[in-house]
Amino acid sequence: MQSIQFLRHQAPVCVRISRVVLVCVLPLFGYAQQLPTTPQPQCALATPGKCAAQLTRDQKGIFTSPLHLRKKDLVWLAPVAAATGAAFAFDHAALQHVSTDPSRVNNFRMASNLTGIYVPVAGAATALLAGTIRHDEHLRETGALSMEAMIDTQLLTTFIKFGTDRARPSATGLTSTSGSFWPNGQHSSAADSFPSGHTANAFAVAHVIADEYPGWKVKLAVYSLAAATGFERVAGREHFPSDVLVGGAVGYLVGGYVFNHHSSRSKTHISFAPMIGHGGAGVSLQISRPN
Repeated sequence: MQSIQFLRHQAPVCVRISRVVLVCVLPLFGYAQQLPTTPQPQCALATPGKCAAQLTRDQKGIFTSPLHLRKKDLVWLAPVAAATGAAFAFDHAALQHVSTDPSRVNNFRMASNLTGIYVPVAGAATALLAGTIRHDEHLRETGALSMEAMIDTQLLTTFIKFGTDRARPSATGLTSTSGSFWPNGQHSSAADSFPSGHTANAFAVAHVIADEYPGWKVKLAVYSLAAATGFERVAGREHFPSDVLVGGAVGYLVGGYVFNHHSSRSKTHISFAPMIGHGGAGVSLQISRPN
């Protein structure tokens, strides 16, 4: 069994701190999607400043969400943690069965770029533009939230990649450092395997679209495309199975967070507000549901 070690003694202090944050944030930040606030006015093509402010709020909410952890979240947290641990244990064995044929590897890599980047970006941009032109608010919202989910996902995965610094598998086989975290105890810009950004991106958009258009055919289509992206990233020898598993979980949770916080179709909205008056102070809790 391949051992996985974090070489702490040579890592900068700021990176050590980021690792601790990652250990807490990665499995827990998705909990924030269960406590959505009242949707804020959405960004639009003509209001880039509002878009930037909304993205800032998203990042703050995502990174502070571990504060909202509850015991019942272990129902989903424990299986995810167990599956991730199992994936780590079999990462190298799994890659031994993946073809190293240059043509095959290259084809899967190109396919993953198509399903994990080009199609989601083109689809979100088209929905945003078409919805704006046709005054179709539902379509416009879907495009806007899909774009927002992708940006939020990329910001988070970039932070995780920097904090874990995992070496990718080689296209021609596994090297002595493949799969290692902080190989040789030094940060490398090329060691960005964990998690899979393509997979995270695909699942983030899939979750937004599936919630905006909750028909089974739409869900089957978007989640199949996202799952295909994860498979292609492993078959293209860009990532290990654990990278894809965690990437998919990250994208799914971020997509749900964005939908629940900003969609007009989110089923439950919870907001807190301070109350001061008559010599006292308190906090009001408002829970609203669509009729």
